[in-house]
Amino acid sequence: MKQILLPLLLAIFVIQGCAPPDATDGPSQEENRAGNPIVEDWYADPEGLIFEDRYWVYPTYSAPYDEQLFFDAFSSPDLVNWTKHPRILDMARVAWADSAMWAPSAIEKDGRYYYFFAANDIQHDDAVGGIGVAVSDSPAGPFEGVRARPLD
Repeated sequence: MKQILLPLLLAIFVIQGCAPPDATDGPSQEENRAGNPIVEDWYADPEGLIFEDRYWVYPTYSAPYDEQLFFDAFSSPDLVNWTKHPRILDMARVAWADSAMWAPSAIEKDGRYYYFFAANDIQHDDAVGGIGVAVSDSPAGPFEGVRARPLD
């Protein structure tokens, strides 16, 4: 049953209805948005996992690149009641990251939790960017970067 619930959970997580861009009558775009039934704020790229008998969602914080500098996580024992785990990984804990972070994924191995993510908006050939790795003893973090540079 858990394997069926996670894809459904993720589908619900990203549902956000809004008015067409050219709508001038009726409710404002904010009033017409369906919203996210799990959490507040804007998030994207969610990954749903089960760790320690809890459901976990690891999303990208959706913001302009200069504000997309951290990750939050959300956990639930029952898919109804959700706990926000703020800033489980912050750019300050990743030596090589200096701009946007997105598209997280997590795994557990031997009691440690590994967090993979993309970082830095590469705009020229000399820029450093790619896939980062961070580690924690808890699925709620805090995660710490483990490399001085992205994966090769």
